[in-house]
Amino acid sequence: MASKASRGWWWAGLWGVAAAITLGGWLQPLNQVVAQTLRPFGSHVPVTNLVWVAGGIPLTGLVLLAGVWRRQRWVLVAVFVAGLLIEALSKHFISTPLPRPTYEPPFYRHLETLTNITPTDAMTWVEALIPLHGQASQVHQALFRGSFPSGHVYRITFVSGVWLHRWRRWTWGLAFVAGILVVSTGGHWALDAVGGFLLARALLAFFDPVSRGQ
Repeated sequence: MASKASRGWWWAGLWGVAAAITLGGWLQPLNQVVAQTLRPFGSHVPVTNLVWVAGGIPLTGLVLLAGVWRRQRWVLVAVFVAGLLIEALSKHFISTPLPRPTYEPPFYRHLETLTNITPTDAMTWVEALIPLHGQASQVHQALFRGSFPSGHVYRITFVSGVWLHRWRRWTWGLAFVAGILVVSTGGHWALDAVGGFLLARALLAFFDPVSRGQ
């Protein structure tokens, strides 16, 4: 059991290292090189934008609920939400320059809007309850000052880990593809994608006994 729990600390430690490197900006030149290398792929293959649909909170939340119902591991819902909170706090305290998104065709942009709950949406709901006097965008910028870690990579990795816990290569493969797509479309830096993957792996290693052996 101790060796299994140590896997969680191992993943968490790697996430901490990635967070520290991001905060220090030490690998930002490498982030820039990777982004410039992958950008043509995201620009010329519009279907890559579907990663923002697949990794959105509504869709991944529904797939997660189906997975935990199948396995009767309801604690994973709370763990998933905890990961979302860690993501939000990290984006507040780890300030980073934001990457430049590629052009997104109207169809994909509309589909993304329909299938995502964005920080902007959240601020709009808050403004409906608490008058912000038209300063929702300023509040949003103050709360979310960076892009680390990638929430979409986190959610795709976590949910695939719940469903495909017996097929490690599939879960890692999906995470890799998601990472390539969020970087190539200009939504995240490479280190953001790594951070999202490590966050999901750490939480699963701690709280999902089946996933610990992965």
